[in-house]
Amino acid sequence: MKTAIAITLILLIAHAGHSQTATTDSVNPLFKGELNGDRIRAAYDNFEPVIIQGKVKGPYNAILLSIFHSKNLYTQTALNPKEQLKELDPFATRVKPGYPYATMSNYPGSNAVPLFDSLPVIVTAYGINEKNKSMYRFRVLEDGQKELVSWREPQLFSRVMMYGRYNADGTEEKQMAYLGEFNAPLGNSITVEVKNLMQPDTVYKISAVWIKRAPSVIGTFGSDNLKRLIQVYKFQWKYDFFKPHASAYYGNIDLKPVDSLLKIDSIFDHDHNNLFFYLKDKVRSTDLVEFNLINDMDSSGWQANTFDPNLISLQQLTPGNYILLLRYSFQKQPINKFRFRIKQAWHQTFLFKILLIAVSLLFIGLLYSFSKSQNQRKVLRQQKIKRQQAEIDLRSIRSQFNPHFVFNALNSIQGLIRKKDTDSADKYLSDFSRLMQESLQSGDKEMTSLDKELKMLESYIELEKLRFKFNYTVSVNNKINIHTTEIPALLLQPLIENAIKHGISGMYNKGVLRIEIDARGNDLQIEIIDNGKGFDTKTITSGYGILLTKERTQLLSDLHPEQPLTLTINSGIDGTTAIILFKNWLI
Repeated sequence: MKTAIAITLILLIAHAGHSQTATTDSVNPLFKGELNGDRIRAAYDNFEPVIIQGKVKGPYNAILLSIFHSKNLYTQTALNPKEQLKELDPFATRVKPGYPYATMSNYPGSNAVPLFDSLPVIVTAYGINEKNKSMYRFRVLEDGQKELVSWREPQLFSRVMMYGRYNADGTEEKQMAYLGEFNAPLGNSITVEVKNLMQPDTVYKISAVWIKRAPSVIGTFGSDNLKRLIQVYKFQWKYDFFKPHASAYYGNIDLKPVDSLLKIDSIFDHDHNNLFFYLKDKVRSTDLVEFNLINDMDSSGWQANTFDPNLISLQQLTPGNYILLLRYSFQKQPINKFRFRIKQAWHQTFLFKILLIAVSLLFIGLLYSFSKSQNQRKVLRQQKIKRQQAEIDLRSIRSQFNPHFVFNALNSIQGLIRKKDTDSADKYLSDFSRLMQESLQSGDKEMTSLDKELKMLESYIELEKLRFKFNYTVSVNNKINIHTTEIPALLLQPLIENAIKHGISGMYNKGVLRIEIDARGNDLQIEIIDNGKGFDTKTITSGYGILLTKERTQLLSDLHPEQPLTLTINSGIDGTTAIILFKNWLI
């Protein structure tokens, strides 16, 4: 049985996937040979014939048209028994006196079947068989106007699905005409018309209308009225004619009128936030209804209903404004909206929150003020200690420059003596002693004027020039006052020494050293440039003098963060450039 149903569903899906609207040249496999009612009902769970009103004149069979279709949605329920679908109005039966006509059993006055999904339908005609087919013609119209199938003689036949019908000559009907399988988009319809050529004024019709529809809420229930919700369930189980035996559950139990049971509330208290939404239509399974709950700008996303075919359950909702969007899974459009609100508790109101925030801010402000005063004292103590430590470190680094300078100078004098250049050695020694005197006179001062620093640097460069015979230039932007502008004492000397020893020491008169002092807005920039062969900056910049200079610039930046110093060394085959940038130095 399960295998047969599976095969049936596959065939149904295959037919539903056809792009064509009408199929009239072949019989659905389910209607070939001996009919299996179980298999047909598994795929087409509804078989709706029209009811003939009046008698057929003459020795002709009464034609009974029927539609096989799948039905997932029921609009006529015990809670909504008399809804008239406006989409069926164009298919109202127009009766001519003395002529037979047909009407659908569930929708009196109409010969149309309402459909709500995109599955195709199958139309058959009792009373037409292979012997009398030449007397009959049928056609198919879309939306009552466009002719999908023009008038033609029925050619396909099947065993009957419904027994106990007889031809005009008294024989039992064994065949029914298979008129085709049809489909149309939502919002459209198809109509099958059949006429007897011997009775041209009599036309039998049956229609299928694909209707757009979305779920709608007809009742809301919170945790405070669950008893009323149970009564609604009892009412539907007792009177719903789609469940003819359901009344046995409650027999003749008296129930309140449904109008008094179904109420729609849209505002709920904060402690009644477990809600149930009762839906108007009935569906075959819960997952055929989809919903999306929107709270302000937050959306839960579309999800299948898993609670009950007639109910959507939303639990533990927080206070706020909500929109419940509803649709059927078998047609994604249209969408119905239901707006509701969960009220806030008194302690959740905006006014209470404002008062709570105000009191909290006042308390926090007092704590913050006390804590800030304590922290400020602590920070000031720490800053004082840190500054004292930085100044000690600077003095320590500064004290290391003189021995380093003396050591390098004595090495240079030793080199001259080894070359037996006693005149240059004497002059170097004389200049060195004068340079040491100037250095000692500067005392422990961290800063010195640019003028004095340049004079000391020129004395040092002249000493080194005695040994290495290079050329040098010093240029100062005329916007800079060298007498009032101060820089850290002996900060440039290790960089100049590095340029001479590792850049131009072996080039002699071809070597060029340039010191360029420039103003860049409020910044002071000093560049020390040589045209040497360049070097690996990772190796040279790890030297003792360069490391001391880096540490010194960093400590000066820490002590004066508003006037930081940066040291950059770039070296290549065309030479080396060391740049010290003094930020906000010329303000």
